[in-house]
Amino acid sequence: MSIRTTAAVLLVAFTLSVAHAAEPRTPEGIPVREEQRIIAAAPQKPRVAPKQARRVLIFNTPPHLMNADPHKGYCIPYGAAAFRVLGSRTGAYEPVVSDDLAMFLPENLNRFDVIVLNNTSGRWITPTEADMAKEAFAKLGTDRQGAERILRQSLMDFVEGGRGLVAIHFASNGNDHWPEFTQLIGGRFVGHPWNQDVGMIVEEPDYPLAAAFGGARFRITDEIYTFGKPFDRSRLRAFISLDTERTNMGVSWIPWDQRPDADFVQAWTRSHGKGRVFYTGFGHRTEIFWNPMVLQFYLDGVQFAAGDLEADTTPRPQVPVRRFPGPTSPEERARRIAARKLSMPTEQQIQQIMAAAPTEAPARAAKARRVLVWGKVWTHEPNAFAERALEALASNTGAFSVTISDDPRLLLPDRLPQFDALVMNNIHEQEPFLPENLGALDSEQQAAARDFDRAVKQSILAYVRGGKGIVGIHAATAAFDNWPEYGQMMGAYYGGHIFQEVPIKVEEPTHPVNAVFEGRTWRINDEIYIPREPYSRDNLRVLLSLDLSQMADPGKRPDRDYPVSWVKTYEKGRVFYTTLGHAPSTYWDPRFLRHLLAGIQFAIGDLQGPADPRPR
Repeated sequence: MSIRTTAAVLLVAFTLSVAHAAEPRTPEGIPVREEQRIIAAAPQKPRVAPKQARRVLIFNTPPHLMNADPHKGYCIPYGAAAFRVLGSRTGAYEPVVSDDLAMFLPENLNRFDVIVLNNTSGRWITPTEADMAKEAFAKLGTDRQGAERILRQSLMDFVEGGRGLVAIHFASNGNDHWPEFTQLIGGRFVGHPWNQDVGMIVEEPDYPLAAAFGGARFRITDEIYTFGKPFDRSRLRAFISLDTERTNMGVSWIPWDQRPDADFVQAWTRSHGKGRVFYTGFGHRTEIFWNPMVLQFYLDGVQFAAGDLEADTTPRPQVPVRRFPGPTSPEERARRIAARKLSMPTEQQIQQIMAAAPTEAPARAAKARRVLVWGKVWTHEPNAFAERALEALASNTGAFSVTISDDPRLLLPDRLPQFDALVMNNIHEQEPFLPENLGALDSEQQAAARDFDRAVKQSILAYVRGGKGIVGIHAATAAFDNWPEYGQMMGAYYGGHIFQEVPIKVEEPTHPVNAVFEGRTWRINDEIYIPREPYSRDNLRVLLSLDLSQMADPGKRPDRDYPVSWVKTYEKGRVFYTTLGHAPSTYWDPRFLRHLLAGIQFAIGDLQGPADPRPR
């Protein structure tokens, strides 16, 4: 770059920085042009007239905590400006913006009707040495601990005595050392899985504080929180929650262990003594603060907390029933099995499986291993038999423990890695991760379902590519025709079948996964799949195949290549597939069970064996 060019670049940069610095800003530090957006979006008058002149403290994170506050540059100054504008524009209250902890001393706090905790975080109730040096604290004649006790009691007395508290977004993460504060708010921040467009349900469309949204559903783009203890619907009035049917439930960090019911509430009210508390998770993204619905919502919340807008705080403890990704209930499983007229394993057959299962594994587990067996038991005759066989292999040998489920949430990226291998148990459907009634859903529901489907598929690929194992039993290659990466990972797609007694040739007698056969051809009566693209011996290592020297060619493949089992790698991961596993009797064949066990241990990584291709 020439000296002249460099000088020109520096001049432009200097000019832009000066222009930015000279841009008019509000007392909160936001550009005046963006304050104008807030003013334009704010309601012109309150929903109800104040019963008397109101004064509201808009409290921000104190200065000593602000440098570590993740919201210092956007939602705190924008939130402060928004609540200031709401009061001054509508006349509903006189706004006072402050980050001075002395405002919580009783003589100061009692001058207000409502406190707004504007994304306040950290242990802000604890005074610093700088606070203690101020006259207001010095005259207390106590140490920092004593001063904090006074501040805590002042806040509690304020609300309990009949005043109001409004808290938005990250305020639910404040004062983690003070349990009573969290109980006052009603819940504690756990995480923020969503920062995108999501659906919301207004559980009570006629609830006064929900009027801003004008109906039973709305969409919003914001960082959406999940909440942990002491959140409890029996202790508060929840009235807005995440619409799980119209939101991508395939994102990471959803705390399914804490909320298996997918109840992700975003707004509630509660009573504390004679006082009123309003909380909402909305309040992260800058544009939230010039969203007309949200500004009206905030104003209504302040008026509720002040006692001007009446709203019932009686808890409604029942969680709304809604569809969301999760396991099929036992009752629904039974109904679907009956509708398909499928046979379930009898006690005698279960005993046969247990007796046929080996009591020793071919390899010692390097550590405690977990295997996820995923499939829908009602979709294919062999599924239930495979479940019992895998349970028997686990219990008899101790090589691994099994989790059997049809819950697609277990396949998401923050849950699937807890398992060492994933067994695709006769997955027979083309799109098992999509709702069966997809066509009957509205466009938002369909979009959310497809987002979830993509997330699960990407998770499985990343899981195996990253070094974990996947096992396919029988119909596992008959699914996902529209997911080409799956076929490449597994090694083939279903291209037809024969069902008869067949001779099985052991192509590689010394391979550890084949050890049970001792190199001898064996026979089995089962449904044998014929593979199609992307099947190629250039991409995988065939272990078993049909022995055409002892049977007529089925005439399904011009190359006369009929593999039965194979192994392969998929980037860092390991794959084992067998076409065997349709006939129930296969699951009490000791040779098959030993072969399956070895294949699972290969996929886990405990049983070492070559997986590089061996072309014919």
